[in-house]
Amino acid sequence: MFCHGTVCHIQFPLSVLRHLTTKMLQTVIVVALTILACASSTSNHSYDFIGKFALVTGGNRGIGLGITSALLENGVKGVTMVHINPTRSKEAVDSLGAQFGQGRVIVLIADVSDEKQLEEAFKKSIAHWGGLDIVINNAGVVNENNPVRLTNINAIGVMHGTLLGMRHMSVAKGGRGGVVINISSIYGIDHLFASPVYSATKAYVLGLGRAFGHESYYDQTKVRVLTLCPGLTDTELLSKVPFKMGISNEFIPDLIEIAYALVDSSYLQSPHNLGRAVTVMLQCGASGSVWVAEDEQLPYEIDIPVRTAMKKQ
Repeated sequence: MFCHGTVCHIQFPLSVLRHLTTKMLQTVIVVALTILACASSTSNHSYDFIGKFALVTGGNRGIGLGITSALLENGVKGVTMVHINPTRSKEAVDSLGAQFGQGRVIVLIADVSDEKQLEEAFKKSIAHWGGLDIVINNAGVVNENNPVRLTNINAIGVMHGTLLGMRHMSVAKGGRGGVVINISSIYGIDHLFASPVYSATKAYVLGLGRAFGHESYYDQTKVRVLTLCPGLTDTELLSKVPFKMGISNEFIPDLIEIAYALVDSSYLQSPHNLGRAVTVMLQCGASGSVWVAEDEQLPYEIDIPVRTAMKKQ
């Protein structure tokens, strides 16, 4: 690889490329893309996936399933998926087992908004695998018609998962360090008027990760806390019926149709791209950093300006 400023190029000899199998070529491409994505990061972290154990909330579909698949593909030894739907979870385990090998994924049923249920899931996961190295707080909903439930899952659930992850992985509490990645949204950065409570919960997740990502916490715990803000993604939440059920016309007539028209005309990235984003963040994301993944492109780190820089002129 050679770079000019912030632009990097990767070259492979033709003699090498001729002998690569499809799987090997895919691996080479992933490594090359990760190098490119990390080139602009100021972090000096490196990461070895081999032998690690992860816990992913909402891991049996959509973004969570894409992240779980990426972790397994990169060598994570075992993943616990925490979800409230046992039927879908079993289907996901069977599918992942066929693809990556049996016994590498387990499911624990818990409501992330219930601290005791989630804490029990953490304890069972650690007892099963013998450790915990990665926590992905991904579970989330879109339901402006039930704002309390939405807030309890999207915000309080992520808070529970962050605190539990830090408690169980902190070297100061007998853990071996680790990484917490919280899933926010681009609408935690740029508000979405059609879904104000959802936007507020994602802004909360953003602030939580930036605060717990401060170096003072990392110095004591050796746990990095990072935030990923996905753009619009092709998941069930954005399919027509669930999306429309999650928007409210209470204050703006026809808001449901207006909002769906905006989504329907937008490009939706694949959940696979979010899995790729997480692998990049694990390898080169500094604690407290915020990343965006959208439009099927490599993730990029963003800087949140200090408030004085945002003063209106």
